[in-house]
Amino acid sequence: MPTNYIYKSEGGIMRLKTFVAAVTFAVLSAVLLVSQAGAEDFYTLDSAIKEAVQNNYLVQSTMDQIKAAQAQKRGATAGMLPELTFDYSAIGLKDQPYLKIPHRPMPVFSAGKPNGEYVYLPPRMYMNGTALINWEIELKQPIFTGFALLNEMKLAELGIDVTRMQREEAILNIAEEVKLAYFNVLRAQKQLQVAGERFSQLTSHEKEAKHFYDRGIVAYNDLLKSQVALADAVQFKTQASANLDIARANFNTILNRDLNQDVLLEDITTVTSYHEDLLSLTDEALQDRPELKALGIRVKQAATHVRLAESEYYPHVFAFAAYTQAGQDGLAARNEYQNQYNQMVGIGIKWTIFNWLKTTDNAQQADYTKSAIKNQLYSFMNAVRLQVKSNLIELNTAADDISTSQAALDQAKENYRITNLQYGQQLVTSTEVLDAQTYLTQAELNYYNALYGYEISLAKLERSIGRNEYGK
Repeated sequence: MPTNYIYKSEGGIMRLKTFVAAVTFAVLSAVLLVSQAGAEDFYTLDSAIKEAVQNNYLVQSTMDQIKAAQAQKRGATAGMLPELTFDYSAIGLKDQPYLKIPHRPMPVFSAGKPNGEYVYLPPRMYMNGTALINWEIELKQPIFTGFALLNEMKLAELGIDVTRMQREEAILNIAEEVKLAYFNVLRAQKQLQVAGERFSQLTSHEKEAKHFYDRGIVAYNDLLKSQVALADAVQFKTQASANLDIARANFNTILNRDLNQDVLLEDITTVTSYHEDLLSLTDEALQDRPELKALGIRVKQAATHVRLAESEYYPHVFAFAAYTQAGQDGLAARNEYQNQYNQMVGIGIKWTIFNWLKTTDNAQQADYTKSAIKNQLYSFMNAVRLQVKSNLIELNTAADDISTSQAALDQAKENYRITNLQYGQQLVTSTEVLDAQTYLTQAELNYYNALYGYEISLAKLERSIGRNEYGK
């Protein structure tokens, strides 16, 4: 028995051990590589989008913008609350301030009547020392500002809403970019696979043609056609490999990964048919698109700016209470010339009566801005309607292409099989074989372009609708 010979032969035993060791090493290496790829580099479409949203700098920027808008709202709210201020000043004078007194006699009064005597006052009466120290604490409360503070707080709230819409838009854009990059990688992988199959088929044909030529069955130009086609297949495979590298680099860039890092993506074999009608999709887009929501909010902001500008027509009223202290030392605790401290309460009114129609011009500017944003909103709504319809037509066309290209691929495979058999029997020339192989390659490329093109069209349609499944 051959098995007995293997075990009795020392060389056979060594070869068997070497073979088993090599197979074991290869299997373990493959398992290790697959496990590492599965742990680090394997992606489904959903996991890829979630990672891209988490790592994208633009999405992170919108979070900072939301926090900034929230801080602005807190600042606007604080403007409606009492404001406490402290003011301190210290002034040193070169000359002591004084009051000049005319050199004239002043009558002296007794019991309310002049007694006939006169006195002369000094020519100077000093009013303060050379150090003037003053400090004041004031509490101020707005009472009425022509609704300016209310409108400022409303603007801050609308600003938060706008930044949230910008975040939703950024997430939608990232999701679309990931989907396009994802399916472009899969399509590039299939193109490289087709290029490899073409290379193998043309290599086999070139060998067969050379065999026939060496036996004098075919002419030399028949062999040359096979060799030229094989050289073209080599170039096609090289270009397909480069396209795959570019597609992977683009995918890694969107996910904020190293450009040269390998990726392993979950493939698709079938697609789900789409049956939603244009009217419902358009209504959904007009309701959910964050860009439309943001423009609607900007219209409200512009209307609020109009009311804010018109607040200058009204008087601004505020109440205040203050404590002041003045003196000659650092804390104004000593005053030899006047009362050291004072307290006051009061109401202040500021009303701009005439400012050369500046308030009117500001209100008109805000009103024209509101009208311009409204027109932008209506224009963008028309653009959304057109975008949804175009993407839906492209999706339906891609769905039809899948079935058509599948049938063409089956026919091309059968045609190549028959033609290749006929060439082995010398019933056809290399030209027919090369044509059949070209048809097969093109049919395969058309099928994969239709398959992944459908998913790309679906991604574009979902983006135009504004469907967001990855966070608000």
